[in-house]
Amino acid sequence: MLVACALTGVFSLVTTHAAATDMGHFPAVTATSLNKTRFALPSGFGGKINLVMISFAREQQQQVDSWLPTARQLEQQHADLRYYELPTTARENLLYRWWFNSALRSNNTDPALDGRILTLYVSKGAFRQSLHIPNEKKIAVLLVDRSGNVLWQTEGNFTADKGLALTTALAANDK
Repeated sequence: MLVACALTGVFSLVTTHAAATDMGHFPAVTATSLNKTRFALPSGFGGKINLVMISFAREQQQQVDSWLPTARQLEQQHADLRYYELPTTARENLLYRWWFNSALRSNNTDPALDGRILTLYVSKGAFRQSLHIPNEKKIAVLLVDRSGNVLWQTEGNFTADKGLALTTALAANDK
């Protein structure tokens, strides 16, 4: 489905995906939040629909941060929506995991996000493939239900066009 957006007199097209199969399926994985709660995903997501921002490198935090104001606002507007940050890295040994999680905790300045930042230690290639994420150069932003169906996706920094496409996807799933 294509959605046209008129912003400051400029028209652009944003691609949204109507069929979940076009975007893959969120695989069954285990994640740990910064407050040390374990989650079995996707069934452990808190919302009927979940906005997930998947990052692959520390330098991508700015991209994630660009989505947070919209994520907070949309969560307030949609009772069944929750949002999460998913820093994703390769499976590593326990010492590395402890160090990585400690670094994330010390870098996080908003304690309210501790339960929303869920670290994934996965086979990144297989994980990306299941979600049809082509590479790790940008963050992936997805709407996912608790069954793992990907309802919408994009990549990179938040833009007004991406926000409109996300809002349209949410409206379609509210029905």
